Amino acid sequence: MKDKIALFFKGMAMGTVDIVPGVSGSTVAVLLNIYTRFIAALKNINGTLIRALLTPCACRFSKESRQAACEAAKQADLPWLLVLLAGLASAFVVASFVIPTLMERFPLAMRGFFFGLVLGSITTPARSIRSWNYKRFLMIAAFATAFFVLLGQHFSPPVQLSVITASGSQSLQEICVNAACFMEPAQVLAMPENGALAASLADQIEPTAAVLAHGTGITIPTAYYIFCLCAGFMAICAMLLPGISGSFVLLILGSYYFMLNTGKGFLNGLMHGVFMGNHLLYLGCFATGALLGIVAFSRLLTWLMSKYPDMTHAAIIGILIGCLRGVWPWQTATSPAPSQIIIPAAFILAGLALVALTVILQIRHAKHENSPLQESSTISERND
Repeated sequence: MKDKIALFFKGMAMGTVDIVPGVSGSTVAVLLNIYTRFIAALKNINGTLIRALLTPCACRFSKESRQAACEAAKQADLPWLLVLLAGLASAFVVASFVIPTLMERFPLAMRGFFFGLVLGSITTPARSIRSWNYKRFLMIAAFATAFFVLLGQHFSPPVQLSVITASGSQSLQEICVNAACFMEPAQVLAMPENGALAASLADQIEPTAAVLAHGTGITIPTAYYIFCLCAGFMAICAMLLPGISGSFVLLILGSYYFMLNTGKGFLNGLMHGVFMGNHLLYLGCFATGALLGIVAFSRLLTWLMSKYPDMTHAAIIGILIGCLRGVWPWQTATSPAPSQIIIPAAFILAGLALVALTVILQIRHAKHENSPLQESSTISERND
């Protein structure tokens, strides 16, 4: 039981870190010495395992079929994986309440923090490259240039617009949560379709927190289900790579706030006795994409890391460098005030400091693993 509790908290540590763009949950898995087992367990999820788990349904849950299913699950290390994933999910639930609020109230500071995290996280794959040569640098340059140019194309996620009528008791922030809005409330208010609403709230200190009058029409952007599926697929692929955060990919796709806000809206509804079916569909599409990504990418990742480890890490470095353009804090500010420069800059340093702390812990962990005392302890355990 103690091992399961410890594993659950390891999953929470991975989830808490991965929910922050720029810091990889897989990096924490490496630090906690569970990364290899984590990838191996994910790789075991295949058609054979699924058929074995579904066998009891076809055999009317006979004792033999249940025993066979349990044995297949144990061989695939599924019980271990489920405990770890439960910790991950718990961290996501907590973060879905905290981070959207921080992004709404302190947008520049949060973007600065994310930029610092992504910039600092470049050190993780860089340290994994065993030998540097011109091929590695060419790979970095190629991927950095490609992603820098790609993010300069002003990619706009596909959204559908719908008009919602205010009930007279909710603010724009609350409406965005309940409607599974794709954008942050401030971005919704800045939409041309909501120009009249923005003008009517111009005298408010916090326009998005003001209660809207009954009958007020608000144009709300919402996502397509297929986009959520693709976002889940891409995010989980990034999460499995040490050095790249799944949340960072969501941030680049413009769906980071949306997914967290959707989870927050669904949980809020459950706490108030309201079932948010639309929110559940979005979350289900995202989870389906993530499951497909686990099945497909865990095998590809194992192959790439075994055959071309240095080139793979060089490509990751290039992607991170190029994607810094997407999290630049001052994208919309033409002549920012001094406070708009100092605050994001301070949070950039805070993000760098957090990554530096993670790297220091990794180095200490690696030294401990490679120490003669640890090696003799490991040999003794194997002999026992």
